Amino acid sequence: MANWLARVRGAVPAVTLAGMVIAVVGALSLPAVAADKGKEKPPELSEDVRAKLKPAQDACGKEDWDGCIARANEALAVAKKPYDKEMSLRFIMQAEVKKQDFLGYAGTAELMNDVESVPADEKLKNAKNMASIYYQNKAYDKAEKWAKVWAEGSNSPEAYHMLMAIYYSQQDCANTIIAQEKENELQKAAGQETSEQSLKILNGCYYKTDAKAKREAVMEELVRRFPKPDYYTDLMQIYLENKLDKRAILNLYRFGFEKGWISRESFFVDYVSEALDAGAPAEAAKVIEAAAAKGSFPTIAPTDRNSRLKARAAQQSAEDKKQIAGLDREARAKQNGEADVTVGLAYLSLGENDKAVEALERGLSADRVGKVKRVDDAEMLLGIAYKRVGKTEEAKKAFGAAQKDERMVKAATLWLQSL
Repeated sequence: MANWLARVRGAVPAVTLAGMVIAVVGALSLPAVAADKGKEKPPELSEDVRAKLKPAQDACGKEDWDGCIARANEALAVAKKPYDKEMSLRFIMQAEVKKQDFLGYAGTAELMNDVESVPADEKLKNAKNMASIYYQNKAYDKAEKWAKVWAEGSNSPEAYHMLMAIYYSQQDCANTIIAQEKENELQKAAGQETSEQSLKILNGCYYKTDAKAKREAVMEELVRRFPKPDYYTDLMQIYLENKLDKRAILNLYRFGFEKGWISRESFFVDYVSEALDAGAPAEAAKVIEAAAAKGSFPTIAPTDRNSRLKARAAQQSAEDKKQIAGLDREARAKQNGEADVTVGLAYLSLGENDKAVEALERGLSADRVGKVKRVDDAEMLLGIAYKRVGKTEEAKKAFGAAQKDERMVKAATLWLQSL
C-alpha cells in the first residue's frame, strides 16, 4: 500500500477556485447613505471607514487590485464596528480573487468569519472555500480546521469527502476511515452509492490498519459493483488467508476462470489441485492448458509439483472419458444421489453440460438427495451447469439454494450476483 500521494490523486474533484470564490464575493460598491431618518436604517459605514473605502472602490474600478487591497486595509485598520470590518474585508477579498491570490483570499476569509455581521450561510461557504484552497496548497492543518467547520455546519457528503482527502494525503488512515465511512453513510441515506474510488481508499486503509472483516466486505462490494481482475485477485487472497471452505474456494476459482481473471501461478496451481481432489480431472486439465498458455504453469522437471499435477490430470481425465457412460448407468440404478452428483461433476468437467444438468437434477431429487454429502456444492454445480446451457432463471434458483449454506454463501453470492 505504498505511494499514497499517487493513489489520492483524483480523490477530490478539481476546484475552480476563481469561479468558486467570485460567486461568494460578488461585485462590490459602497452602500448608499440613508436619507430618511424616520425609517429603520440598514447597516451604515462609519464616516472614517467610508472615506478610506472610497479610494479602494475607485482602485478596484480601475483594476488596480494592489491599490484596492492597500486602501481597504487602511479602512480595516480604523474599523471598529462589525459592518465596517465586513465591508473592508469584502473589498480585499474581491481584489485577491481578481489577482488569483487564493491563499490571500483564504486568509482574509478567516478574518471575515470572525465578524459578527456576516451571515451564517456565508460563513459556511467561506469554510468550504478555505478547506478547498488550503487542501490544494497542502496546508493540511488549516484545511482540516475549515473542513470540519464545513462538515459540522452542512453534514454533507462533499464535506466529509474533503476531510477524507485531507487525512488520506497525510497517510492518516484512522481518520481517513472515519471521514470516508461518514461520507458513505450520508450517501446511502440520500439513496446514492459509494464510488469505486472511495471503496478503493477504504480498502487501502483497512489493509493498513488490519481491519480484516471490513476489508473483506469492501472488496466484496468492489467485485460485485466494479468487477475487475485485480479486485477478484485481492478478494481471493483474503478468502484463502481466512481459510474459506475448500469447495467454496473451488467454486470461486471456477468463477474467476470463466471470467478470465486468474493470472497468478499460485492460483492456477491451487485450482488444479482442488479440482483433482474434488474429482474433476478434465477441468484440471483445461485449467493447466489455459495457465500454460499464459506462462503461469511452468514445468521444470518431470518430478516437480506442476508436472505431477499435469500428469495426474491427463491420466484421470482419460479414464473419466472412458468410464463416464458406465458410471452414469450405475448411478441411475443405485438410487444414490451422491453417485449422481459425482457423475454430474464428471460431465461438467468434460464440458458435457446438458448431461451434467440431468445427472445433478437427478441427484438432488427428493428421493435421492438424502445421500448427497454436500448439497450446497451440488447446487453450485447445478447452477454452473444451468448457466452454461443458458437457463438463467434455473441457475439463480440453484445458486440461491447453495447460498443458504454458510460454507458456500460467499461463492454462491458471487455467482448469483453475476447473473
